[in-house]
Amino acid sequence: MSGSAVYLQPGFVLQHRPYRETSVLLDVFTRDFGVISMLAKGVRKEKSKIAGLLLPFSALRLSFVDKNELKILSQVEYVDGYPLKRLALYCGFYVNELVQIFVHKDDPQPEIFSCYERCLSGLLLGECIEQTLRYFELDLLQEAGYAVAMNSEANGNPIKIGQRYNFLADFGMVADNEGLIGGETLSILAARAPLEGRALLEAKLLFRKMLDGHLQGRQLKSRDVLAKIIKYL
Repeated sequence: MSGSAVYLQPGFVLQHRPYRETSVLLDVFTRDFGVISMLAKGVRKEKSKIAGLLLPFSALRLSFVDKNELKILSQVEYVDGYPLKRLALYCGFYVNELVQIFVHKDDPQPEIFSCYERCLSGLLLGECIEQTLRYFELDLLQEAGYAVAMNSEANGNPIKIGQRYNFLADFGMVADNEGLIGGETLSILAARAPLEGRALLEAKLLFRKMLDGHLQGRQLKSRDVLAKIIKYL
């Protein structure tokens, strides 16, 4: 088998789907290689010992042969699990879908990988799920190169408490008395402070607008599912 070998690369399965009779195609988010496509041969056989490991939200160490676009899985080790339940589980699939959209194939994004791990840890705790999602969205936008300053207006002036703002794509935050977010919430986001009450709602509206601008009309399947469960996204 030609191709260079990679050993024990940290990664998470984002999506898996059957391939032929006994194999599985995986989309895997790795620390050093970004999102990659991988073929796991024969793992759907009854005697397979690794099929139960190749599931979303399990921290793995993956060894594979790099054969251009499609990698061939050779070994997998289980490191830790994030047994998400109920709402947190659906939120996890939302996070996975965002990663698949904003992280390009074979583009290393170790900072986003770290943000992803923190997000799963927060979802596992289950205490501040909505806040966990909002700060992951903020991290993802910043690390993907779509950062918008939360502590200053587009013209460089500092954010003012008591002033309301709107977000303009490719420009930033602009003062608007009918704006969707207040200066108080922007200050909280800039400080990465706890989000509560009105700040949670305003942060949700802001990041929805920012994300939708980059989705270009693409609908998130996970968001549609979550919308039927609870108005978190």
